[in-house]
Amino acid sequence: MITKGCLHLCLLMLFFTGISSQNCNELRRWLQNVNKSNLELLESKMRASIPLQCIDDGRDVMATTEILRKIQASQGENAKVAIHEILQQTFRIFNQNHTETVWDMNSMAIFQNGLDHQIKHLGSCLSANMENAITSPRGQSTQLIRLRVKSYFQRIDDFLREQQYSMCAWEIVQMEVKQCFLLVDQLTKSLQNEA
Repeated sequence: MITKGCLHLCLLMLFFTGISSQNCNELRRWLQNVNKSNLELLESKMRASIPLQCIDDGRDVMATTEILRKIQASQGENAKVAIHEILQQTFRIFNQNHTETVWDMNSMAIFQNGLDHQIKHLGSCLSANMENAITSPRGQSTQLIRLRVKSYFQRIDDFLREQQYSMCAWEIVQMEVKQCFLLVDQLTKSLQNEA
């Protein structure tokens, strides 16, 4: 039986699919809408707060907020690269052993499919020059952004593995991913002066 929330999310995904088929001129607005849906779905599956028995488990992951602050300074093309990498890494994390999460299979599939679609659309909007200019200062800056995001998510990945994908580990990871989506929202707003 499809719940009202799942039906709402399916309709939103169809709506965003139509938007994404447009050119990249509407990228900022599209990213804001899709990111809002990501946050809503994530928050609907999260507890209001981390259970007390899980708080000590999360100290190592939460110490990585410095990496997020460095990523937050990204603007323009680097903001797009940061968003793209955050989405890719989130997709990778949520394709792991998630048996301890409170997500049902339908919601997880919607979340994963939505992330996959976003990654592909944003990837097609990234400038070809950015992808090919690895040795230029601009390209090196792009690579640094990617490495920072990957480093952050590697800590999350290591944490999940060390905690054997436990319920507490997933609770903490969901809180971290929520912070990433809030960062995506900030990075998306920095795109508004582009056109």
